[in-house]
Amino acid sequence: MLKSKILHKYSASILSLTAILGLTLLSVASYAQTPTRLTVHEQVITDYRPVVARLESSDTATARARLSGVVTRLNIDEGSIVKKGQTLAIVRDETINPQIAALDAKIAGIENQLSQYQTELGRAEKLLVSGHVTPARRDQALTAVNVTQKELTATKAQRSALTATRTKGVITAPSDARVIEVSVVKGSIVSPGEVIAKLATLDGVVRLSLPERHAGQIQEGETLQLRLPARSGETKQAIITKIYPELRGGAVIADAVVDGGLSALVGERIDVLVPVGERHALRIPKAFITTRYGIDFVKVRVGTHIIDAPVTLSNPKADVQGFVEVLSGLHAGDVIEKAADN
Repeated sequence: MLKSKILHKYSASILSLTAILGLTLLSVASYAQTPTRLTVHEQVITDYRPVVARLESSDTATARARLSGVVTRLNIDEGSIVKKGQTLAIVRDETINPQIAALDAKIAGIENQLSQYQTELGRAEKLLVSGHVTPARRDQALTAVNVTQKELTATKAQRSALTATRTKGVITAPSDARVIEVSVVKGSIVSPGEVIAKLATLDGVVRLSLPERHAGQIQEGETLQLRLPARSGETKQAIITKIYPELRGGAVIADAVVDGGLSALVGERIDVLVPVGERHALRIPKAFITTRYGIDFVKVRVGTHIIDAPVTLSNPKADVQGFVEVLSGLHAGDVIEKAADN
């Protein structure tokens, strides 16, 4: 009986201690949710205007046939990504293989003839020592060996040249690139210099074609914002690395390096956000805004009191940094506080 009373009293003490700890944690959590205070300051904002530009490849290359023949293999199609040295197509000249076969037969015949002449030369040298033949006979056999050796060398060189010509039928990619156009199909007859495919290099640099009137608004080293309307308005940062000194078709051509790369179509239209001026504005974090019944409010400290001041925003959506611009309702120096439920 005494043990049960002690256990009951001990359990009650534990419950009391747990309740006290719970209240303490609750008060700490409430303290952690105390509103954050912020002083409003004017900021200099650069206004941008979207300019329609066109994406081009920084470098283009063409894969051409180096001999006449038939396209026996075609490993690419429009849009294919190829690596430097990758085989794009094979052009075969059907007249080369018979010529090589004929030279092989000729080389075999010359080698047999050379072997015979070398045997005759060896016999003539032995007979010359014993005095059974004249030196002229030995010289005649030696000349025959030398002439045959030179003929064999020339024929092998001719065969090597034909073999090298046959390897010219293998067309490879000059660099890492994307295939933008294929001009032939398998079985096509091509001639030397004919274009097999056109390639756009993949070196991380894009070429922008901007209207001429914006030539004075961009400069090398400047960071621009690129917006892709065809891809859900995706935005990319690009640094201008080169501005070409010549206009092309009434457009300024500039090379830019896109942060994170850009996977887009060659010739795709994009929006380039060009700076048009600067102004002073009030920007606050979106988290300080409370919306009730379609009206935006900000908690402003006035003396010892906090009031809900209605404000007008330029855009209800926050920018990439989480800020919104306030057009009216606040002044520089106002102290605002973040609502507890935000």
